[in-house]
Amino acid sequence: MAANLLGLAAQQQAIFQLTISAQQANEPFRYMVCRGVQGDSVVLACWDPNHNFRKALEQQEFPFRFLLQTQADKFPRLHKFQGRITAIHQDCKTITVAIPESITVLEQRRNIRLKLQRRHLPSLSIWGVARGKSESQSKLVEQRLLIELTDQADEMQALLKNISAGGMRLALPRHVYAQHEPWLAQNGRLLVRLTFPGEESDQEHAYEFIAKVSNTLVKDDVTTCPEIGVQFLSALGKGLQSRWRDVRADGCLDLLKLLQAYQLEYYRDLKKNLLLREDAACRSSVAAESWPRSNVR
Repeated sequence: MAANLLGLAAQQQAIFQLTISAQQANEPFRYMVCRGVQGDSVVLACWDPNHNFRKALEQQEFPFRFLLQTQADKFPRLHKFQGRITAIHQDCKTITVAIPESITVLEQRRNIRLKLQRRHLPSLSIWGVARGKSESQSKLVEQRLLIELTDQADEMQALLKNISAGGMRLALPRHVYAQHEPWLAQNGRLLVRLTFPGEESDQEHAYEFIAKVSNTLVKDDVTTCPEIGVQFLSALGKGLQSRWRDVRADGCLDLLKLLQAYQLEYYRDLKKNLLLREDAACRSSVAAESWPRSNVR
C-alpha cells in the first residue's frame, strides 16, 4: 500500500515536506520533489541552494508529509509517514528514504486554516456590537467601528494571521487593542465584512458575518501584538432573498470553496517553482559537462 502511494506520488511529482526540527524557528522544513521509487526506497530532491544535507542525517528518521490526489475529481489529501534516510547522495541535495511500513492519510480539516498570500488579501471591516445595558435600551444595539482596512496590503498582511471558513485569527497593534479592549473581550459580538479580490474588478467575493471573539492572547512582552480568535456564527446570504444562516457547525461553504481554490493554487505554485529549479539545475549540470576543456600543456 505504501509503495503504491509513493509510486503515485512519483507520477504526480508530488511535493514532500520534511520536518528537520519542529523546534527550529528558522526554516524547520525542507520542501522536496519526488524523483521516483527505486526498489524499496523513494528518492527525493531538494533544489534550494541554501539547503544541503549533512551525512550525519543518514540512518535517522524524520516525519514526512505530502499532498496526493488519489481520485481525479477529488481534492488532494494530506499523507504522512515516518521515514528513515538511508542515503545522502553526492550532490548533498538528493536523499533516499526507505519506504515505510505504512502511510497515514490525514483527515482533511473541513475548515482549513490558510495564511493568505498578498494577491488574495481581502479588505476587512469589523464593528463591535453590544446590546444596550439598561432595560429601556434592551432592544437597541450599540456599535463601534474597530477595524477598517481597504487597499492596505502591508497592514492587512500583518493583521490577518490565518483564515478559515469558520473564523480567523488576528494580530492587532497594541494601541488598537487597548483602544477597543472592552469590545474585544471573550464572547464579545462582532460584525465582520470581508471582500476578496476577483480576477476582474467586478468579480469580488464579498462576505458578511455575525461573529464572536472566541479567545484572546495578550503577552506581557510589549513588542508582541495581542491576538484574537474570531468564530463566524452566522453568514448573510446573497441575492434578493438573503437571510442570515447559522454557520457554527460547518463554516461558510462559499468561503470554504474559495479558500480551497487558494490552497490548491499555492500548492501548484510551490510545485512549479521547485520543478523549475530542478530543470535549471539539470541544464547547468549538462552545460558544465559539455563545456570544452582547455588543453593543459
